[in-house]
Amino acid sequence: MKKLRSEEYGGKGKLKEYHVEVLGKQGDRIPISLYASIIYEGGQEVGSIGFFHDMRLRLRLKKELDSAQSQLLQNEKMASLGKLAAGVAHQLNNPLGGIMLYSRLIQEEYELSDPAKADLSRILRDAERCRDTVKELLVFARQTRQEKQFHDINKALSRTLFLLEKQVLFQNILIETRLSADIPLVLGDIQQLNHVFMNIILNAAQAMDGRGKLTISTDLSPDGQKVIIEISDTGPGIPEDVLPHVFEPFYTTKEEGKGTGLGLSLAYGIVESHQGLIMVKNNPDQGSVFVIELPINPS
Repeated sequence: MKKLRSEEYGGKGKLKEYHVEVLGKQGDRIPISLYASIIYEGGQEVGSIGFFHDMRLRLRLKKELDSAQSQLLQNEKMASLGKLAAGVAHQLNNPLGGIMLYSRLIQEEYELSDPAKADLSRILRDAERCRDTVKELLVFARQTRQEKQFHDINKALSRTLFLLEKQVLFQNILIETRLSADIPLVLGDIQQLNHVFMNIILNAAQAMDGRGKLTISTDLSPDGQKVIIEISDTGPGIPEDVLPHVFEPFYTTKEEGKGTGLGLSLAYGIVESHQGLIMVKNNPDQGSVFVIELPINPS
């Protein structure tokens, strides 16, 4: 009533969009937006009227909208970085080609001492490593139309690991691959599938806090119609109450500012668009495992 009678909240006798919290039946705090007015009769206060608006839905939608906007901005930033990386990679290819060419010419045309030969071989080897990295970046960042083609899933997983395993986060992670040589090609959009693999592998590395064992395997389903990809880690696992929600949009257990909660929901949507299935479960011993099933010939 003191605020209603003041001039500070919409004028004397008015209270506009005043935010308070009320206590719910279960002891939870509910954010409320209050609009109120004093009723006057003959210049005297005879009563008051107020409207209470539950703000939970509005605040949740605002949070989701802010997260979506942040994710869109991040996607635009990553797209720009991808174009920049592709441009830089093309610029690097020419000098790298020159380094490799002239290194080989020196090896072939000059009599060199053994230490000089060893140094030159190291230059050539390091230049080839740079060339391979540039090549993988170009393949990974390449912008393609949304067209599905037949791809080697083992090669896609190996390319993703090639780009990630030298990162600081993976320095203390043992990576074990069990890629079956018998699996056929899978019809899909390789750029989208690369996104799925990278997202899950990065999540696993973060869950282990950069220390543990990452196991990636591929196999053919018993009916021979699907390729099964399993990505498991030795992290703390996923709490049982969180497991049913991991693929929900905006759901995240990471600290604020460290995740939008969209990564796994996007991965789910991509796998679903390939008529596949993605699941997550906890390992009996330790950690969690993501299982992706992709049909070889989707209908």
